Amino acid sequence: MSYRLRDGARGALVAELPPALGARLRPLVPHLTEEAVEAIRRRAEAHAQELEPAHVESVRAVIGAAVHTFLDRIEDGAGATGDGDGEAAPGVEHTGAIERTFRAFGAGEARQGRGLECLHTGMRTSAAVAWRRLAEADSIDRDQMAALGEALFAFQEEISSAAAEGHAQVRGAGVEALRRRRSRLLEVLLAESGTEPEARTVSALARAARWRVPERVAVALLDQEGSASAPVLPSDVLVDLDRLEPCALVPDPEGPGRLRSLERSMRGCRAVLGPAVPLDEAPASLSRARELAELARAGVVSGQGVLRWSDHLPELLLSRDTALVAELARVRLAPLSAMREQQRERMADTLLAWLESGFNANGAAERLRIHPQTVRYRMRQLEELFGPGLRDPGARFELELVLRARRLLGPLDRDR
Repeated sequence: MSYRLRDGARGALVAELPPALGARLRPLVPHLTEEAVEAIRRRAEAHAQELEPAHVESVRAVIGAAVHTFLDRIEDGAGATGDGDGEAAPGVEHTGAIERTFRAFGAGEARQGRGLECLHTGMRTSAAVAWRRLAEADSIDRDQMAALGEALFAFQEEISSAAAEGHAQVRGAGVEALRRRRSRLLEVLLAESGTEPEARTVSALARAARWRVPERVAVALLDQEGSASAPVLPSDVLVDLDRLEPCALVPDPEGPGRLRSLERSMRGCRAVLGPAVPLDEAPASLSRARELAELARAGVVSGQGVLRWSDHLPELLLSRDTALVAELARVRLAPLSAMREQQRERMADTLLAWLESGFNANGAAERLRIHPQTVRYRMRQLEELFGPGLRDPGARFELELVLRARRLLGPLDRDR
């Protein structure tokens, strides 16, 4: 957490220091600056980073400017904040200049994609060297050393805040611009115009959006209803929550740990994930995801977190043409049509459980939670109604198909 001292507080700190101290420290400025630059180099080497000469010179210049400004304040003393009549003393002009300098430095670091670690390392090193030299000289008393330490800390906070402001301003604008470029790329990849975007267009947009082009992708439709906050998805996922259909494009969806990562990101929300397809077929994955989302909204499929298209293929198949399934049900379930609705439901449930249990009455009873004798009694009735058709593999397949459809979709209009 940073803070910024008011002018009066800054003046109170430096007023406790002898003005001659600034003059005594002035010859040390080149040494302090080089010590700071050397510390920055050591830090970069420890992190396997290479410092460009222009970057080194930029850091050297701002650290030198900071040290000179701090010494100016000591030499100006309390007058650095203005006199009693409200007129600004020369130090106030220095204050505005140093803040502008560090705000510009922070902005420049952000434009180059760098943080402010070099600046912080350099300022800490400069302060430590100055403190050590004065302590060795033993020429100022303990109270003055305490005042110097507090003034140094406050000055570091002041210029760090200015640099952070410039950095955040540019970084914020850059983040928004990057978000717009990624939204544009997502729009192009999901366009359903019937014509595929040119590879060169996608490549150019991907470079501008800082997105590595994958071989395969899957589209996830996002449902944030009831969620207190937006999902924070992995950085390589293209996402646009402002679309009419909030969605995300997931690269390499079949990669190790990808689904778990997506589920963690979607905690508290629900996503419907389409199939993995080549990048140029992303609109097809979106279309498939829509099909599953419709079933989820209708209550045909349920679940929290990420619903995968590939996990619900039977439901998708049976719901694709309900009129056709209803006609098949009308033909295959005709023997039940004369029964009352409640009885027809019981008999249909028993027949499905029997088929799913491999014609085993005990297994069907466990599924239905009824006594096996009840299953056997009903099956004798069903064998009388359906006749030899219950022993025909093709007829059994069609029966199980329509009975599963009824369980998923509810009673079909034409099976009555």
